[in-house]
Amino acid sequence: MRWSRPAPKPRKSVPNVGEHTVQSGPLRGLKLWVNDAQPAFREMIAGSYDDHIWKAMPETLAAGVVLDIGGHIGYHTLGMAAKYPTTKVVTFEPNPANLGRLRKHVEMNRMDGRIELQPVALSDSNGFTVFNLSTNIDDQTSSGSYLESGSPPLDAEVYARAGFVRSEIQVYRLDDLVRSCGWGPIHVLKIDVEGAEHLVLSGALETLERERPLLLMEIHSVVCMLKVLELLHPLGYTAELLHEDRASRCFIAARVEL
Repeated sequence: MRWSRPAPKPRKSVPNVGEHTVQSGPLRGLKLWVNDAQPAFREMIAGSYDDHIWKAMPETLAAGVVLDIGGHIGYHTLGMAAKYPTTKVVTFEPNPANLGRLRKHVEMNRMDGRIELQPVALSDSNGFTVFNLSTNIDDQTSSGSYLESGSPPLDAEVYARAGFVRSEIQVYRLDDLVRSCGWGPIHVLKIDVEGAEHLVLSGALETLERERPLLLMEIHSVVCMLKVLELLHPLGYTAELLHEDRASRCFIAARVEL
């Protein structure tokens, strides 16, 4: 998720925040409660946000599950639920502020029965870990919340100036959740976790080998890319560059060719 650096300090109120109808794309006609003064949110309202992600997704999917790992306020969650009406969307979002806005969007758009919200993070182990977070959604800062055990894209002082605080959250391995939750076939994983991509994948290797889902990921650094590819290549995945945002930050699709 994009946010300005250095990020602005939190504000008490944001007068531009309100209900907006998405104009085009998979979310066309759906409602978002966002700040239309912020560039990323304006793109969401226009329906053009992360076009490269939607272009890489299949036109249709069989019944099953797609996972939104790092759901933020639910733009991709809502879009996937709208695009694939026979598919369940399971969304992971450990930031309580983001989760609250995400839940609001699910309720506003009457998608409660299609979307399952998981208020936890995915990683390479089960337990608790340190999570650095911002609760300021409306200046886009909360989208940069990150696991301290990962490889976050910015220096610690940048996050500190933006008002990030340390918190302890629960983490799970995806492989263990899949065994216990019985979701059914998993078709797609969208992953945007601010430098913890390799941790998510490390805890999902059994699922990846068995299900071979399409992976759509935001990668923040060369180090993260190397760690991701080291995990995926032995499983037969090949990666395709979808979009280059700035030096070292990009979006990729990874798939196993059958």
